[in-house]
Amino acid sequence: MKKRGVRAFMDVDGRSLDALAPRERILKTASDLFYRLSINSVGIDRIIAESGVAKMTFYKHFPSKADLIATYLRYKSDAWFQMLATATERAGLSPLERVLAIFDALDEPLRAPSFRGCPFVKGLAEFGPEANSPDVQATISEYFKQLHDFVASLVAPLALNESEKAVVQILSLVHGSIVIAQSTRDPALVEANRDAARVLLEDKLISSSEPGARVNVGQAV
Repeated sequence: MKKRGVRAFMDVDGRSLDALAPRERILKTASDLFYRLSINSVGIDRIIAESGVAKMTFYKHFPSKADLIATYLRYKSDAWFQMLATATERAGLSPLERVLAIFDALDEPLRAPSFRGCPFVKGLAEFGPEANSPDVQATISEYFKQLHDFVASLVAPLALNESEKAVVQILSLVHGSIVIAQSTRDPALVEANRDAARVLLEDKLISSSEPGARVNVGQAV
């Protein structure tokens, strides 16, 4: 299976502030505040104060708040796709199991007490069409395109008749899991959507096979 790479990634959320260089201190502080509260409610002065850097240092690394926001979103995107790659590229998985592994990857993060939803869905609400933040809007759009392409690359080996329709359906289950988990905290939610994805894909595998042929969905290629 072709490896899906992400940009060089440093997990600033998983390291102490004191252990980080100034740029990463700013990013870690912004990541925490933006995600817990909201992007538009957090000002630069608060980020500077809580990161412990000088104002000049902040602007050296991030000339504007929009630049910091776009960097934060790219960081979140890289973290997300690294998690997905780790789950879906495990050895021994069938093509069908690789698609379902997306839901396996979701389960633990969506149960975490720190879970506050998808930063990109939240970003859509804060940076809609009327917002004058083209770099931020482009970063959000790129994330959704990349997620679509990622799911499509996993669905492709199944050789379904309506593969794009299946991709959209899987994406709907993924996004639905994330949004509903934020409101209900139901521990069975991800498993339920994983089962729905499995039934959906197994049905499509059967309907995509030759008339009268039997398909071993666990070994479908």
